[in-house]
Amino acid sequence: MTKFSIILLVFFMAFCSSNKRTYNIKPTKSIVNPDNELLEANAVAYHLNDTLTQVYLQIINENLVYKRADTTTAFYAEVKVFYKLLADEYSKKIIDSGSYFLVDRAEDKVVEKGLNSKFKIKCKEGSNYYLEVFIFDLNKKIKHLKAISINKKDKLNEQNFLVTCNNNVAYKANFLAGQEVEIKTSHTNFSSFYVDCFKKEFGPALPPFSLKPTDPYKYKPDSSFAITPSSNIINLKMPERGFYHIRLKDYSNEGLTLFTYDETYPGVSNSAEMIYCTRYIMNKQEFEECKSATDSKASIDKFWIALAGSNDRAKELLKRYYGRVKEANKYYASYAEGWKSDRGMIYIIYGKPTNVYKNYNSETWVYGIETNPASIRYIFKKAENPFSNNDFILERSQFFKDAWYTAVDYWRQGRVYTSALHER
Repeated sequence: MTKFSIILLVFFMAFCSSNKRTYNIKPTKSIVNPDNELLEANAVAYHLNDTLTQVYLQIINENLVYKRADTTTAFYAEVKVFYKLLADEYSKKIIDSGSYFLVDRAEDKVVEKGLNSKFKIKCKEGSNYYLEVFIFDLNKKIKHLKAISINKKDKLNEQNFLVTCNNNVAYKANFLAGQEVEIKTSHTNFSSFYVDCFKKEFGPALPPFSLKPTDPYKYKPDSSFAITPSSNIINLKMPERGFYHIRLKDYSNEGLTLFTYDETYPGVSNSAEMIYCTRYIMNKQEFEECKSATDSKASIDKFWIALAGSNDRAKELLKRYYGRVKEANKYYASYAEGWKSDRGMIYIIYGKPTNVYKNYNSETWVYGIETNPASIRYIFKKAENPFSNNDFILERSQFFKDAWYTAVDYWRQGRVYTSALHER
């Protein structure tokens, strides 16, 4: 923490402890997804050497609360970050820990941005660890947990690379076509970076009751090339579509994956993409008609107005549905956009789960009260592939058919389906 930050924090706390009235300001709730009030945090781990790892943390201020002591002072958000490193998520033994404060100043209007910081953790090569980062919004009095798996068993995994774009750490792996990225590694004993290019397009997830077998995974790039690094750094221009997989050894598939997405990602870019995202609630005939329409925008607008019954209700329905698409893209993307994933599909149709239980290899989403027989539990198992640690596959069952069609029919009646409907 810098000397200036300490002075600023003391100054701010002095105002808060005064007897003057406190004024609050909060950034506008997400325009595209009114359901979401969670604090968004991104983190990247980069192994500096055999014993130290640098963690870069970004806190999006959209749902932070900004306060000021009176109308003569600026608004401030105050955050405390506390982290602890464990051998695994069930361990009670703390291997390393620390804490620090972040203070952000704003004028009359809070502009959405990321609050960036970094810290080092002591973790030795040859083991895996579990890092818990607790983010306290001291004005709002809430706590958010960001958990990160630290992999130091494998010298070739993505945490051995640091990606920057426009001189900023890249917290996400998605970039624009033609964008320049810089990739570096702390390992000095590799003479080449091997880059595989993939251009395959992936379709939307199958319904949760579908028992159709998935195609077996095959690592087969469309093209490949090697780059000799300069001081362990390479520069890459992102392809027009698809993704790159960067490796340090030509015989290992472990490495770093970078994706090309549209400029509006994680939002929906155009009417054609809107049609594909809406496939989950369209029947086959509606989907084919929209897809083949001369005017795709007019076609998808007509679909939503027909469901909603009026232009105003259609606008609200559009905002909520594609807001969930955007959230799915933000949190569930792997080698394909998040809305195409199993978790993305369930999130879009059902909304935020009532409860979520996570461990390293699985997630269980509960919709409804745990003891209610009508509640639904979706179990997602982590898939093993070299492109992403964020790929989870739903355990499908015919049992989900009735609940799925009930939720889809709710949307088709012009109403937003939420997890609260399972609690009745």
